[in-house]
Amino acid sequence: MRSVCPFGAPTTLETGVELMRQSAPRVSVNEIVEVYWRFLSRNKQYAQHFEQYKKRYQSDQKAAEAEAVVFSLLRAEKQNPDIFEDPGTGGPDFLCHPSSTDSFLVEVTSLDSDSMSKKSDLPRTMTGAGGGAFGLITEKLLSSAKNKARQLGGRSLPGVLAIVSDYDFAGLLMDRMAAQYLMTSSPQINVPLDGRPEYVTTDFAHAAFCSLGLLDASGNQMITPRRQSISAILLITIHPNESRVVGLLHPEPAIAFDPNWFPKVPYLRFTHWPLTSGKVETEWILGDVEHRDAAFEHRLIR
Repeated sequence: MRSVCPFGAPTTLETGVELMRQSAPRVSVNEIVEVYWRFLSRNKQYAQHFEQYKKRYQSDQKAAEAEAVVFSLLRAEKQNPDIFEDPGTGGPDFLCHPSSTDSFLVEVTSLDSDSMSKKSDLPRTMTGAGGGAFGLITEKLLSSAKNKARQLGGRSLPGVLAIVSDYDFAGLLMDRMAAQYLMTSSPQINVPLDGRPEYVTTDFAHAAFCSLGLLDASGNQMITPRRQSISAILLITIHPNESRVVGLLHPEPAIAFDPNWFPKVPYLRFTHWPLTSGKVETEWILGDVEHRDAAFEHRLIR
């Protein structure tokens, strides 16, 4: 609980902690990559992975940066990640051990800025103050889930998909609203012609974890689970000195991911499951009390 002095002034201890935080050296993405590069190169068991990483950095630098940033974030948050991808056969990128008895897999995928700009109608780079309409990139996020679902399947561990971008406007396109639309697809406002109140529904066309199914015995349309190999999705926006994260939890995964393993992240989930088309509710859990995106300052691997 926050200690408060008269008139709401912070205590000396709080002031000292804040000054320490402000004076701590800021870590850049380039530094993260450099240290990750050295980490791979000095460990003989990662020799083949290191060779592949060097090639990946040359061919797709942003994907290589995303891998390094996510590994660093997981390491800083004591998820104890290890390289899991097999250089010959592939597979998820990391195996994490949040405790001595728990493990989960993480696959990292990076979204390029050019395609995000085109999809959203936002500029390629941020050049100053401004405003205007833009579109969400739900279809693109869903495409990432479709492409990676098989890669996370077939293993007896929870699978987490980390969708990462350092696009200048990624904070707008991969925030809590983006998570909501990826969970339920875009809302549709229905206005009955008989004077009844309008109501909101969804067709789940771009929902990551479910789709419309058959009718049940009562005539309600059932909602069926999809891509059950993905236990959770993390939307990660890379900023110059920090990353911001929101999460989505699959309602019926092949193997459940415990959000308490990574509790600083706010997670979106369905309030009730199974669903029917007549009632779709979601809720945020964990994270801070206002469920802002979780902020993680970049830290170097030790």
